[in-house]
Amino acid sequence: MWGSPGLLLTLALHPALAVAPARDYCVLGAGPAGLQMAYFLQRAGRDYTVLERAPGPGSFFARYPRHRKLISINKRYTGRSNAEFNLRHDWNSLLSHDPRLLFKHYSAAYFPDAGDMQRYLGDFAGRLGLRVQYNTTVLHVALDKDRRAWNGHYFVLTDHKGRVYRCRVLLVATGLSVPNRVDFPGSEHLEGYESVSVDPEDFVGQNVLILGRGNAAFETAENILGVTNFIHMLSRSRVRLSWATHYVGDLRAINNGLLDTYQLKSLDGLLESDLTDLAILKDREGKFHVTLKFFVEEAGTNQSADAVTLPQDDSDNFAMRVAYDRVIRCLGWNFDFSIFNESLRLSSGSEFSRKYPLIRASYEAKGSRGLFVLGTASHSVDYRKSAGGFIHGFRYTVRAVHRLLEQRHHGVAWPATQHPITQLTSSVLRRVNEASGLYQMFGVLADVILVQENATAFEYLEEFPTQMLAQLESLTGRRARHGLFVVHMEYGRNFSGPEKDVFFYDRSVGHTEDAWQSNFLHPVIYYYRHLPTEQEVRFRPAQWPLPRPTAIHHIVEDFLTDWTAPVGHVLPLRRFLENCLGTDLRSFYAESCFLFALTRQKLPPFCRQGYLRKQGLASTESLRRHGVESGLMQDHAAAGQHLRDRGQQPGDRRPLPAPPTEV
Repeated sequence: MWGSPGLLLTLALHPALAVAPARDYCVLGAGPAGLQMAYFLQRAGRDYTVLERAPGPGSFFARYPRHRKLISINKRYTGRSNAEFNLRHDWNSLLSHDPRLLFKHYSAAYFPDAGDMQRYLGDFAGRLGLRVQYNTTVLHVALDKDRRAWNGHYFVLTDHKGRVYRCRVLLVATGLSVPNRVDFPGSEHLEGYESVSVDPEDFVGQNVLILGRGNAAFETAENILGVTNFIHMLSRSRVRLSWATHYVGDLRAINNGLLDTYQLKSLDGLLESDLTDLAILKDREGKFHVTLKFFVEEAGTNQSADAVTLPQDDSDNFAMRVAYDRVIRCLGWNFDFSIFNESLRLSSGSEFSRKYPLIRASYEAKGSRGLFVLGTASHSVDYRKSAGGFIHGFRYTVRAVHRLLEQRHHGVAWPATQHPITQLTSSVLRRVNEASGLYQMFGVLADVILVQENATAFEYLEEFPTQMLAQLESLTGRRARHGLFVVHMEYGRNFSGPEKDVFFYDRSVGHTEDAWQSNFLHPVIYYYRHLPTEQEVRFRPAQWPLPRPTAIHHIVEDFLTDWTAPVGHVLPLRRFLENCLGTDLRSFYAESCFLFALTRQKLPPFCRQGYLRKQGLASTESLRRHGVESGLMQDHAAAGQHLRDRGQQPGDRRPLPAPPTEV
């Protein structure tokens, strides 16, 4: 029904479709990403609506995670009062102007309950008055080409009641909702993470096999670890620990109890194998046996465990030779492509794109201009690299998308602040010590500093997608004519990885001269004389997040992530900036500026912008003396003393006695 003939039929059945007024923005989904975008659109006064299939926001958290404990930390105390800094360690709050809408007011737990997140999202939408249309299930999305539309077409959405919505821009925030399944003989016997019992009593005294190696698999194992005979866990890849990979989506410590019992030989265990090579057979007693797919195909239609060869028939120490009572599938989730007409070209059909839509670094779909993917489903941009698949990451990528849309469709340039060049060092230090977006979206979002002519001032742009750097001028409405700095946060390039020993001795760097070898997250500043081209961005050196710069500076890692040490952090940064700009960024007393004016052809910017504009010059005795000695000032103090010596007060206009005549 949704091919070309079906679409014509729909047009006939819904004559209002052709004349339905178009919204500027439609947001699909009222989860965290959808609500975050709605907030920015509402603050900007834009025409938008959010379409949500459930009766309330955050419906995902009504059911998931199944065991109700979130792994996003809720750190309520940092010892700091800076709100931006505190967001670095608050992984659940959305961005807003209302201090009441911080997650710390909704839970005291370090790992909160999923119900608290749903309650928080309800308040976020309600208190801010976001325009969400609930109980609206969008079943189909298609294109209606129109040259008058912003992007050359409208997006046409049809819901479960046949209602039609037309949108100039479509923002998809539906998350990942389709369980990932692997098709092999016997896969019909599997229980899915989405439906398996969460009551430990249902697993007492059982042998359990879990397929998968992520947090869902380990969360399931953790729930039943104390009541089962044993748990075996099988997956294609080795276990990835988040503290080794520095990727929040890998296995978190809160769920890794099975690693202890495996390594301490307490019956539980981990195994690696490609699931597509295996088969699962059910015997007469309802037990499950693992064998090879080859053996099942060889046996033909008779697939009972009694008739098919098992691996232990050839190797009596086969690891999975025991029978299992339950086999549970915990293989993650995929994006739901089913509602999108093929004309939108959201998927190329490759293995990777079945999990995530193919999108650009700007989060715009590669096949449809004006269609943006937000939130968890946008994680392909930084998969296994940064935090873009999680609230504390995508709240910033959503804001970046909104800023791109403001420039494209409303002529509102990317927000920027302008400062005199003398504030360059302090501006960089403030951001690297406070900014949450840079900290959480390391390697993906960066601050961009645009140097003005003659290096007298600069514009500061926050959290721009680094892979779109070549298009910065068209995407932001700002000009990069006289050089630019890019402020990035990075881990050491060879530090992270599932096979790395990240606890090795001397793992941290403490000396300024070794800053480029820093392993832990630290600021890196790139300097370019000219804006990089698209070819330079695309063909940058391997493992480099940005093209090769004119100059680069690493601020040495710090145990406290507090880059304010005068000698270790501030001085090397200032000297780097000065070398790039060919100027002096120090601050001076007015007296020093006065002396420089007498002795230098080129004054430091601080003196040009302060002293020479009659700012900051206070009269002091030493300053008066310098003026007199240079011949630029009369020595009024000496003249006054001379008058007093002759019996006349300064300011007395009576004539002085005639000086003695020379003989």
